[in-house]
Amino acid sequence: MESVSIEKPPEQAGAKLWKRLAALAIGAVLLYFSFRGCDFKSFWAYASTADPLYLLLLFFVGVISHLLRAWRWIYLLEPIENRKVSLFNSFVAVIGGYAVNIVLPRVGEAFRLLSLSRSEKLPWAAVLATMLIDRMLDLVLLGMFLGFTLTQMQLDSRIVQGGAVMCVCSIIGLAVLPWSGKILQAILAHALVAQKLPAKLLEKLRGLAGQFEIGTKSLTNPRLWPMIAILTPFIWACYWLNQEIAVLAFHMQNQITPLDSLIVFTFGSLSVLIPTPGSMGSYHYAVKTPLVNIYHVNPDQALAYVTVLHLISFILVPSVTAAVCFGIQSMKSSKNPAT
Repeated sequence: MESVSIEKPPEQAGAKLWKRLAALAIGAVLLYFSFRGCDFKSFWAYASTADPLYLLLLFFVGVISHLLRAWRWIYLLEPIENRKVSLFNSFVAVIGGYAVNIVLPRVGEAFRLLSLSRSEKLPWAAVLATMLIDRMLDLVLLGMFLGFTLTQMQLDSRIVQGGAVMCVCSIIGLAVLPWSGKILQAILAHALVAQKLPAKLLEKLRGLAGQFEIGTKSLTNPRLWPMIAILTPFIWACYWLNQEIAVLAFHMQNQITPLDSLIVFTFGSLSVLIPTPGSMGSYHYAVKTPLVNIYHVNPDQALAYVTVLHLISFILVPSVTAAVCFGIQSMKSSKNPAT
């Protein structure tokens, strides 16, 4: 029965064709608006000026960011069976998921879930709970970055104040996250809530609360949460560093300061929430727009910058690294056919 349950991935793996076509269409439209009016001769001229050593460093830091995410996942998973999973298996699942997302948005999450469940023989429902917390940590950090970004931009004072509030709320959310499952269960157990909600919705919410409780066990473990707390900002620091390395690669440091690259990085991170294949189109538009409109970078240079950054970070890093990992995995399987 365990193998049967693992064979049934969550809803994402069975995403309908129309959703994939819609995601492809959105990406195509955003790519069109990104490249509209582009002088391709100028575009290629700017792209050819990129420093190859910095681009190589960009690839390396990209791999490191995914490795740190896989390492953090080990600590989130440990309470499931009181053991550490293989870093290699965790990394294969993470990088493979990103590689799948290049072609099939969000299906990479199902791949990540099934890959680790099978390689480590873990119940997928429990693994899914840790993935949920993994994403919640990302959303909280993104909220903090966005709030900080709004406070640094010369905007209406109400927007700046809203950014400050967002920062505070994100910090509170991060503090509450370890007990979110218990809090949600307590709310749902209250007679007033249980009576008002439809039975099906109540059942789903209780299931979600149970998943949160499983996923947050590591966040309340005094032996595990310090490593999670250390690795989480390092993961996002690598993402920010990639943006800054690309600035150096394109010799834009006189126009774009590290703080500016943080702001551009935040816009780019928000675009990832749009489920286009490999964030194509959405990332191009979200990064090019502030570069051109806020920092007055030449549109063709901005487009060359984001195209190369996207190609390396979103396409080459996951696809090349995943291919290498699958090759290693295949060699291991051929040496140990019994496993």
